[in-house]
Amino acid sequence: MHGEDTASVRRAGGRLTASGPRDWRARLPFFYGWLIVAAAFVSLGLTYTVWYSFSVFYVALLEEFGWSRAASAGVFSLFVIVVGLAGAAAGVLADRFGPGRIISVAVVILATGLVACSWISSLWQFYLFFGVITAIGLSATGWVPCVTMISRWFYARLGAALGIASSGIGVGILIMVPFSQWLIEQLGWRTAYVALAGIVAAGVLPIAILLMRGRPEDMGMEKDGGPNRDRPTGSGGPSPKSRVVDAEWANTPWTIRLAMRTHRYWLLFAAMALANIATQMLFVHQVAFLVDGGYDKLLAASIVGLVGMFSVGAKVGWGWVSDRLGREITWSLGLTNTLVAILILSATRYIPAGELIYLYALIFALGYGATAPLTPAVSADLFAGSRFGSIYGTLGVANGIGSAAGAWFAGFIFDITGSYLAAFGAGACCALLSIVAMWIIAPRMVRRVPGRS
Repeated sequence: MHGEDTASVRRAGGRLTASGPRDWRARLPFFYGWLIVAAAFVSLGLTYTVWYSFSVFYVALLEEFGWSRAASAGVFSLFVIVVGLAGAAAGVLADRFGPGRIISVAVVILATGLVACSWISSLWQFYLFFGVITAIGLSATGWVPCVTMISRWFYARLGAALGIASSGIGVGILIMVPFSQWLIEQLGWRTAYVALAGIVAAGVLPIAILLMRGRPEDMGMEKDGGPNRDRPTGSGGPSPKSRVVDAEWANTPWTIRLAMRTHRYWLLFAAMALANIATQMLFVHQVAFLVDGGYDKLLAASIVGLVGMFSVGAKVGWGWVSDRLGREITWSLGLTNTLVAILILSATRYIPAGELIYLYALIFALGYGATAPLTPAVSADLFAGSRFGSIYGTLGVANGIGSAAGAWFAGFIFDITGSYLAAFGAGACCALLSIVAMWIIAPRMVRRVPGRS
């Protein structure tokens, strides 16, 4: 057993059983896994506020310090690279010590980095405090440990569970990005960073300590709340509801080294990186693009909030759809929306219709909302097992590389041409290539989703 799980089980008759009626989780009238999902919803919503509020802090810092857009966007590029690299380590640590313990420590690092950001007076400090310290804290507080935890509790409804949890990010964007802009306008960006640190720490630390722990085996159950059928604890294998197509692949005891020897691993890595080039390019530069086009700063920040609001339903919906139509079809539908969103945002330069920015927010949310639940679901379809957290952590490096490339490239193109349009065109091409890669990966050829016959 791993760290936090050993206290709740005992050996009896050669297998692990629940520790008895004293475990309050076993007495709940519903599957405890849904509390795990709720905890991840809150944790992700608060943690990723730090990520997605960068666009509003970015504008404030540009105004105060006059940095070039490529140099200042490079801070975000470093940030997402560190998030990706540290996420690989977070996956290994989550497998060993349990996601709850990792999140509890990391949120303190995250809050420390944000407070340090309030002290910056030069660009190198921004690179260090936000690009490195804050990034390390976020990587081990956010997506990788939460996905690792949820994958312990769900299989048949994994897409839906991940969709619900990841929709917390959308709620965080909806509420906290406009709120961050309001704090910046009322109190200044330095105080806004301190306030953000306090909010994240106060919201995430208690739920990490109290809720993010255990496995269904601890309560004599299997994933999705089914009865225990004496599978070896910690096997990480598919539930009885799984519909395995390639038994040899599905039954492989995957490790990082074995996974990296497959073409599917590297194609999935590429698909994730390409999708993030397109989506994070927009997230980082959309406020600056709209402000350059004459839109009010608070309105531009509110558009980011709308993207967050619409993405709540999009993430839940795409997760549910992927459990029924399959991962490839859902991925294709989602990233097609990203392509359309890029066209709409670009069109705001030429068509004087205020309604376009609201349509953009809706369509972009539909595109962005597909990537969050789908990438861990596809990863689990391919590499389910006791080392899934470690494997998914290394795949998360792709998110960092893609996000960094998209953010930096758009700023670089703007500095050269005075326009984002060429960069947006490149982002559209990346989204299309990501769709192609997902069909070559073909997760349906390893496991059919439970909703498909």
